[in-house]
Amino acid sequence: MVDIEKIIDKAIADQDIPGCVLTATNRDGSFTYSRAFGTRSLHPDHDQSPLKTNTVMWIASCTKLMTAICALQLVEQGKLTLDDPIYNIVPELKDHPILEGFSKDGNPILKPHKNPITLKLLLTHSSGLTYAAMHPLTIQLLAYQGKEPPMDSKLLDRFSCPLVYEPGTQWAYSSGIDYAGLMVERVSGLTLEEYMRKNLWEPLGIKDMTFFLSKRPDMQARLADMSKRDPETGKAVKTDGRQPYMTADRGEVEDCMGGQGVFATPEEYMKILHGVLTTDENEKILKKDSVEKLFSPYLGDQSTVLLNKYLEVKMINDAMGGTPTSVKKSYALGGLLVLGDVNGDKNFRGGSMFWGGLPNLSWFVDRKTGLCGLYAGQVIPPGDAKCSELNSRFQEAMYERYHKQRGVSPNL
Repeated sequence: MVDIEKIIDKAIADQDIPGCVLTATNRDGSFTYSRAFGTRSLHPDHDQSPLKTNTVMWIASCTKLMTAICALQLVEQGKLTLDDPIYNIVPELKDHPILEGFSKDGNPILKPHKNPITLKLLLTHSSGLTYAAMHPLTIQLLAYQGKEPPMDSKLLDRFSCPLVYEPGTQWAYSSGIDYAGLMVERVSGLTLEEYMRKNLWEPLGIKDMTFFLSKRPDMQARLADMSKRDPETGKAVKTDGRQPYMTADRGEVEDCMGGQGVFATPEEYMKILHGVLTTDENEKILKKDSVEKLFSPYLGDQSTVLLNKYLEVKMINDAMGGTPTSVKKSYALGGLLVLGDVNGDKNFRGGSMFWGGLPNLSWFVDRKTGLCGLYAGQVIPPGDAKCSELNSRFQEAMYERYHKQRGVSPNL
């Protein structure tokens, strides 16, 4: 059996990570695991008290699942649709051009997009949008403009780069879910934080989540420091650099960024994952039909091929759950979807969904096995191989323990 505690303790002693929080549970709560390891900071002048399950972390793209749930709630109410053009709600994207490439003299070639952008395309990263610092075309555009990747305070300014393909024809990790969050705000008349608090956090008994730490000094006092991987020594070390959730001048953003903006504790985020795992029974946050939509693969053939091609790159695969590349993936409204069993039924079952956050957080929801879990840390850069390996061992240990508790051989 995997001795996950010894593995994590050794990783901390070897300075592979400063610490992490591991937590998992099943549908009825009869199986639970929750433990914190290591310290809040590697900075000698900062709080080096032990990490706890209620330590606050920037959960980055773990926000995306919550935004998708909120959007689906509004689809249930008839206030949003998955397949209609979004321009009556987000007119700013109606004339958003596609960056087709660059001319011989280096000038950008822009053309209008023809296929309509829909909420479904936004949620599945197939709208044509991308993050400016993550696609070769937009990186080249920034160089042409002599600009750094945008770190603006306002959502529409931060995510303003052109499309990089015709909507619905390819796949690229994107700001689409940030725009989905903007749609939630505009049709509900609430900020995304207000909407989440009323319709997601409070129904699940969640108190320690926010987009704005300045409004929650109690949470800010429990914030873990970010650490980085030293490229020379391979060790985890302190970092004093500007964090990705900050603006260019290290200030706080003004808007709720639905794709990356939430700060939370691991124990509170687990309530989201357990809520997703059980809402097909209790319909507390989504109706049964909406849960099926959340977990359904929506990519076309070409987009699926491109997504799986991306996942052949180890760093990208490590950032997206680190599952074997031999198992085909698609993208659902709530996250990445495995289309077949991983290691038989010793790990993820087909139809399981997972994603994570930039500082090497990773979550999974396996409805067939009835298990969900979270590896939570604060280490950059994303796609860190050591964190990915620890996450894989954590998942393996949880499946082993869960099957053992149930008296079921994982080989059956």
